[in-house]
Amino acid sequence: MVDITKLPKAKSGFEELRLSNQIYVDHTDLIYEFAYLEGPNFLSRPRRFGKSLLISTLESLFSNGTKFFKGLKIEKFWEEREKGKTYKVIHLDFSSFAYTCPIDFDAKIYDILDKIANNLNITRTNSSGTYKSDSLLTDIISSSPSEFVLLIDEYDSPLTHSLDDEKLFNEYRVFLQGFFGTIKSLTGKMRSIFITGVGRFAKTSVFSQLNNLRDLGLEAKFAPLLGYTESDMHQYFDEYVENAASILNLSKEECYAQIKAHYDGYRFHAENETLLHNPWSVLNFLSAPENGFKNFWYETGGSYPTLISKYIKSIQDTPLKTLQKIEIREQELNLFYDYFDVPTVSLLYQTGYLSLRVEYDAELAITMLYLCPPNLEVKSALASLYLIKVRDTPITVKEERTAIALKDDFKKLNYENLIKHFNVVLNSFGYDNKVAFTDERNCRDFIDLAMCVAGINSRKEVINSIGMADLVVEMPETRFVFEFKLARTNDSKDKLLEEALEQSKDKRYGEILPIKEIIRVGVVISAEDKAVVLWNVCE
Repeated sequence: MVDITKLPKAKSGFEELRLSNQIYVDHTDLIYEFAYLEGPNFLSRPRRFGKSLLISTLESLFSNGTKFFKGLKIEKFWEEREKGKTYKVIHLDFSSFAYTCPIDFDAKIYDILDKIANNLNITRTNSSGTYKSDSLLTDIISSSPSEFVLLIDEYDSPLTHSLDDEKLFNEYRVFLQGFFGTIKSLTGKMRSIFITGVGRFAKTSVFSQLNNLRDLGLEAKFAPLLGYTESDMHQYFDEYVENAASILNLSKEECYAQIKAHYDGYRFHAENETLLHNPWSVLNFLSAPENGFKNFWYETGGSYPTLISKYIKSIQDTPLKTLQKIEIREQELNLFYDYFDVPTVSLLYQTGYLSLRVEYDAELAITMLYLCPPNLEVKSALASLYLIKVRDTPITVKEERTAIALKDDFKKLNYENLIKHFNVVLNSFGYDNKVAFTDERNCRDFIDLAMCVAGINSRKEVINSIGMADLVVEMPETRFVFEFKLARTNDSKDKLLEEALEQSKDKRYGEILPIKEIIRVGVVISAEDKAVVLWNVCE
């Protein structure tokens, strides 16, 4: 029986994790690559990706050397570099403060610095300005040049918590400009500076003064720094996946595939092929697999679901855009931005709702970059937000139950009910969309949307060696392949069904890895009736 207490689900403190002998996924070789150098570093990652644990790891490394790093990759390198030297660490977690305005926020920083100054018997200079934490920070750092390390976690927390009040937002921004300007003036007096956050604000905005900041997100080698790789999953969590597979009555291979479908898929640099699992979601699932593959990440969204939903409203003229591939230029990926003036896709990318895909176009002989939802967990969250924010009418309980019922239809191979629920979807999710029945792809997209809401692993336009299937649904032991046809007049429906079945069979849709039983279904939707009028399973 596996020991669930070894999973570090509830802890973000590195030393506590190590003392408890919990699992620590060792990427400390990458930490060394920037920590051995002096100067300010910055890393942005979506929430729940391990930024706080990274800050805690750095705090332990600088303040205690390799005391808690026995057996980790960095141990030998750090001992050779620092030779036992330790530093005084100032750790500011902006997300941990309770505050109402910039003056209050400044006071919270001051209180932390005041305790440090008292412990070190540091002489203060009088501050005559509105804010006083920057003056005290200068006194502390100047007291022991080269002896301090400054760590700031979630620097953009005050900004994201004032998104509904642009005036207050700008007041926080002005304060942070000044605070980071002070840090810039002290850079040469500190051993190291490290800052984390979710978003990259415009350098002309928050970081206008701290223009010597090294953004690790722009360097391919640091892309796997946070998150779990496929190799990590097998090295550190194999017995927990086996336990989950047993509880859910799945094969171990299928359980890995389901974890990958739900929680993997994050890619943070165009030149790095590594895809990453979301640590928070993986740990929550493995801790209680009997609860199934839930959407853990979105449920802990803080301010961001509200923020994202506002921006999703802006794409209503191009339905389901955020659930499809969006072509993007490389220079657009790493733009710093302002929350009140930002392209939707840039915001969705930096906050983790979209992830990078790289595809080689053989015909053009060029590499193309796309953004799409990284996994089923996020795709489901976006589908729900879309239905809530973009539709003309709110989603109903009936529609939610219909979406969930689809999963049961697949499990029981109840095709009659499945088609019945397809029709409910088409006449509820799609009825307030003016283009829903003008193209078979639009009808397919709304059916796929319902599957996303239900947490069903569906994929559109799945390519094999000789063709591209309209919609593929992955169940544990079976792969369902749907070929949709739109009959603009009902007298064409029989011929279209025959075409759909022949096309699906001749093009061998669904013959992809991993190998599963394939069930191919032809579906004809009538533009006149706004419903499925014919369907059949390919023999």
